[in-house]
Amino acid sequence: MRQLRGATKGIFFLLLWASFFCGAAHGDVKVSLTGPPEWLAVAMRESVIAVMNEMPDYEVSRQERLLRMVSERIFEGYEIKRVNITGEREVFMDFVPKAKPKWKVAISAPRLRQPCDGWFLKDISGVDEKLQNMLKGVPVEALKWADEVFLREVKGIVSSRLPGWEPHVLVSREGDFHVVNISFTATQDLILAFDAHIFSRSLPSFWQYDMREKMAESLSPFVGIPVSWAAKHERDIELIVEEKLKDMSFADTAKIEVDTEFMPSRIARVETNVESKRYAFYVWGAAYGGTEDKSTELGLHFGRKAQPFPSWDVELYGEAILFLDDGDSEERLGLRWSPYRDIWLGTERELEEDKTWYRLWIEGGIKAFYAWWRYSEDSENNAALGYRFTEHLSLEIYLDERDDDEVSVRAVGNF
Repeated sequence: MRQLRGATKGIFFLLLWASFFCGAAHGDVKVSLTGPPEWLAVAMRESVIAVMNEMPDYEVSRQERLLRMVSERIFEGYEIKRVNITGEREVFMDFVPKAKPKWKVAISAPRLRQPCDGWFLKDISGVDEKLQNMLKGVPVEALKWADEVFLREVKGIVSSRLPGWEPHVLVSREGDFHVVNISFTATQDLILAFDAHIFSRSLPSFWQYDMREKMAESLSPFVGIPVSWAAKHERDIELIVEEKLKDMSFADTAKIEVDTEFMPSRIARVETNVESKRYAFYVWGAAYGGTEDKSTELGLHFGRKAQPFPSWDVELYGEAILFLDDGDSEERLGLRWSPYRDIWLGTERELEEDKTWYRLWIEGGIKAFYAWWRYSEDSENNAALGYRFTEHLSLEIYLDERDDDEVSVRAVGNF
């Protein structure tokens, strides 16, 4: 008996070290357990396999007694009703909890601003019931030796629902109930700031500045939340920005459409395109280089839009250009329509020269190329290929066959 107890003690500490620190050493032992729930039985099965792999080559009855003694020490809270080891190294064990406590699960949500608090509660909904069902019939003592196993199960349940949030488990006693308290902390990476941009081809810059302030206000609740959780709610964040901009005073008058793209990262980028379906109004200034025909100019565009057919935008517009080097000006009236997305086709009339031009636009966004081309009834070409660096600054290669220096470089700023 002394030899058996000594072997038991040695295997006992070996089991603690092997199963909880190094992981179970899986061999050809087959273990069948009844009684514990499956999530707990998996960990218990690995521990039994670790014991069996280190078991001295005793006769079967002696191995069964040794396994029972070790298991009673390890699996506190459970009573072992049956242990059976066959010659094929198959182990059958039947566990019965010594007591069946009443369990409750309480989830403590972190402090979050609206609408994040609502998202959190929605994402975590039903987890308390799922964990409570997991704990049915599990003795309290089991969470002493299976706390890491239980925490791993909790993490597995919440990881897809709340990516970027780390759960913590604390067990307490409240009257007749044992309460499992689940709390959460945000893990790295967190959203630290936003790089927000608003771009519009149809609205003036002073409205865009107002929209940028509203945009920053709508994004402020999301500073400090996990990047991965923000990615899960990417469309929710986009909709909040869009709804905030649609609430602005001029939104109904201009009949604006808003399209937002949220790119989650520590410095999250938000790009919003706002276009009026009713008006087009903007002012630009341009400076030329590489030509003596022009130096600087100011331009004004005002248009009235309509949609006679679904997805067909039509615009009647007027443009006025003032050349600051000599004080000359150019006025135009035009009509254009968009057969597909950012492509426009149109015709315009220069009032002073009484000349008709046919025009093509291929518009682009921020950090993107764009182009336009005009062809007159006198077979003259006027075109530009540009790249827009920011919402308000772009650089063009400019062509005008009416000038002596036909090709030049033009910097354009939108006001």
